[in-house]
Amino acid sequence: MRKAMRFGRRGVLAALWLACSVLPAAAQPRRWDIEAPPQPPGAIVLKTSAPPASATPETWTMSNMDNVPVVQNVTVPTLTPFLPPPGKATGAAVVIAPGGGFVLLAMDHEGWAVAKWLQSQGVAAFVLKYRVLPTEPKAAGLDKANAAFSAAGPEGRLRRIADGAKIATQDAQEAMRVVRARATEWGVDPERIGFMGFSAGAITTMGLALADDPASRPAFIAPIYGGLGAPLVGGSIPQNPPPMWASQAADDPLFGKTDFALIPAWQAKGGSVELHLYEKGGHGYGYPGRPGTSTTQWPADFLAWMRARGFLGGQ
Repeated sequence: MRKAMRFGRRGVLAALWLACSVLPAAAQPRRWDIEAPPQPPGAIVLKTSAPPASATPETWTMSNMDNVPVVQNVTVPTLTPFLPPPGKATGAAVVIAPGGGFVLLAMDHEGWAVAKWLQSQGVAAFVLKYRVLPTEPKAAGLDKANAAFSAAGPEGRLRRIADGAKIATQDAQEAMRVVRARATEWGVDPERIGFMGFSAGAITTMGLALADDPASRPAFIAPIYGGLGAPLVGGSIPQNPPPMWASQAADDPLFGKTDFALIPAWQAKGGSVELHLYEKGGHGYGYPGRPGTSTTQWPADFLAWMRARGFLGGQ
């Protein structure tokens, strides 16, 4: 396995903006506490170091920016399978990493909803609930953490997000190992297991691909609105990296203005890339995309790419 990679300064700092951590005070979202939503059954606890005895319990909030439930203080990573019925299963699988700036996870529109759609298409899906950086509990804890991050300065911000990305990548590697080890049980072809991530989850996706560990190397990757500039993630692109399908909106306030330099760098190492740059959609459009924009087409575009690449088997 390669040594842990360093995360590029520009891409990592931008990733934290997606959690609304450094917005001007007037633009900060109003956030409130909610009860934990119903959890899909069958979550598998992943191997990791035990959380500290002082770990803050998970809490859930929503904000007026997107009205989606998010969870903070995840200290025990889990993987939840969404398996298609045997008669519909294609043998393909995708592990999904939600986003949230490495301080929270948008488990629904960047996780469970995506998995249910893939499951309906005959693709086994596995939602990764990875560990995030600690905050004090509830909405007040996130507000306090955001304020502290804003005051930390560039170097402090970089260190904090690099720490979060490193942990998330470790959990992504373990998730891939679990799916590959139990592929027969779940009706999955071990050579057709991909990894998809949204925003911070997309950065995690790239960290997984750059680690280039044979036991956890995905057959393909799908980073979605995670930034495609150079560098998004520091370190070397391995020779013959996994095929990449990427989706982004041109008006994304975080990653819309980019040189897309990661794409020719990927191709120079023998990797293939398909990019869907939608005119509008902003950041965080998730599944099924932002209404009134062509980002609602991304699921169909991704499925068409999987079919064209042969990942759906005989379909």
